[in-house]
Amino acid sequence: MFPLQSYPPMTMVDFFEASRGTWLNRRAVHHLDHQDDEAADSNLVIEPFKNDDPAVRSICEALNINMIDSTGGARFWWESNIKKGVRNEDYAAVVIDVPNRDNARKGFLLRDVGYVEKQAVLSTYVFAEDGVLTITTRYDTNIGIERCWFVTDQIRMRVSSVQCLDGVAMTTYCTEFRCPTDADINAISEHARQIARSTASIGA
Repeated sequence: MFPLQSYPPMTMVDFFEASRGTWLNRRAVHHLDHQDDEAADSNLVIEPFKNDDPAVRSICEALNINMIDSTGGARFWWESNIKKGVRNEDYAAVVIDVPNRDNARKGFLLRDVGYVEKQAVLSTYVFAEDGVLTITTRYDTNIGIERCWFVTDQIRMRVSSVQCLDGVAMTTYCTEFRCPTDADINAISEHARQIARSTASIGA
């Protein structure tokens, strides 16, 4: 149903492409300041794009980055997992990749809206030898660190933490499962019908 990878993605271009599609996001959030936990499910939709997308110019200009250095990026939406296609722009972001010229395993991510503070922000990223991606974002009053990796082509893990200047911290743990598309489901259904017809003809 999905192509199998023999190795984890080690560049942001490959990581975005491997993440293309819709994922069921199961997350648990722990607020260390008041010992409060919360959990929720949602859909995470990821759509990569090339460096000729209009978003590349606008975000690069906002952060004073030369757009020629970008390889493209991806759009992210979080939506209800029971209301397909209902997207709230308050839970959306556009990310632009600017890899290091000498080492494509590290570079910068430009975001139109930060996860912690709602402003354009620049993050650094690096892929470890085992394929774990670490993204570090420094806001005006916070530091966010996120790690993400593929367990299989169908499962991603994400762990993030936010450290504030006053010492208050928050951690988030996410497990994400790839959702099949309508075309995938139809293909599986057709394959099952073909097997049923073949079995019936053999038994006739």
